[in-house]
Amino acid sequence: MATWAVIAAFARPARAADTVVQVNVDAIIDGRTVSTIANGTITPWSSGQGVDGDGNADGFVTNAVETALSTMGKTVGGKVGVALPDDGMFAADSRHPAIQLHFSNTAPITSPQTHQVYQNKSRGAQSFEVPVPAATYSKMFLLITTSEGAAALTVTMKYSGGTADNVQKLSLPDYGIGGAKAGDPVFFNLIAGMRKWGSNDNEGDSTTHTITGIELNPGAGTLTSVLVEKTNGAHVVFWGATGIATTPVTTGTGGTTGTGGTTGAGGSTGAGGTTGAGGSSATGGTTGAGGSSATGGMTGAGGTSDTGGTTGAGGETATGGTTGASGGTTGTGGSTAAGGSTGTNNGGTTGSHGSSGGGCAIAGETEAPALFTLALGIALVVIRRRRPRR
Repeated sequence: MATWAVIAAFARPARAADTVVQVNVDAIIDGRTVSTIANGTITPWSSGQGVDGDGNADGFVTNAVETALSTMGKTVGGKVGVALPDDGMFAADSRHPAIQLHFSNTAPITSPQTHQVYQNKSRGAQSFEVPVPAATYSKMFLLITTSEGAAALTVTMKYSGGTADNVQKLSLPDYGIGGAKAGDPVFFNLIAGMRKWGSNDNEGDSTTHTITGIELNPGAGTLTSVLVEKTNGAHVVFWGATGIATTPVTTGTGGTTGTGGTTGAGGSTGAGGTTGAGGSSATGGTTGAGGSSATGGMTGAGGTSDTGGTTGAGGETATGGTTGASGGTTGTGGSTAAGGSTGTNNGGTTGSHGSSGGGCAIAGETEAPALFTLALGIALVVIRRRRPRR
């Protein structure tokens, strides 16, 4: 039912780095010691897994079960007494942080709640070990009840990195005589003032029953587990463990997460290709949105473009002879290239940039029409002078 859980709330003064850890005991708990209720149906605690009579005699109930039993005449005096919280959560107080135990009215009716250490070793092992998330801890709380007398316990805190084990021998007081005494430095009552309930959920006995906590001080070193060994004939019930870590705790809720990887936004993309707009013109070239990217590449804005070509505006016209009014060879465009070969012709051959801006510039031949006109005029004069006289 439980997993590593972290709870920040803690009533006692705590350092900013302190973390309350609800220790995972799923591998240890295997019994049902608490009666629960769902949809009006009570599921009683399981025989052989109670709090006393070596597990055979009595169990505890939740508040909702106590209320339901009072309407059935099964509580003492028909009254609602002290019982366990319906969700298994115990609020923090001046002695301990918030503690989550493993029973609940909303949990599956087969889910385990506790672990039994019976009086005689023939009924099971006399010890159990609680693995904890590796960290340093200022406190570790074990929740345990004992019946049939005080329990002689040897508690061993184990560490990594060569730190020596911390071993304590404790005598846990019987749950039926009020549990821990007020002000005890090691033991405290997580809850007190309860009665106990028989196999038919009949309430009985006095209001002196408790769930007792053991406060441990792990100190320096990275704690990895706590071993609890019972060395006498008492009956012990283990309920759970909660710690206060002072270093970061790995809860196993994730791992190494890769946010992305190597992503190519594009590739090699030709935005335009080769386009002739009045010649040969490349608008784009080779463009890559991601990876290899050329925003412009090799771009020819114009290329080779003839706007006019060879145009004869007048041709050959003779007015009183042979006269060329315009004619000639006129190139309005010539060869044009933006950043390449650009030629602008206006009545002849003119190179404004040559092969590039700053190459060879040729001053065009503009004397040919004038010489032609002069020669034509001389020829007419000669002809007129040779005309025979009448």
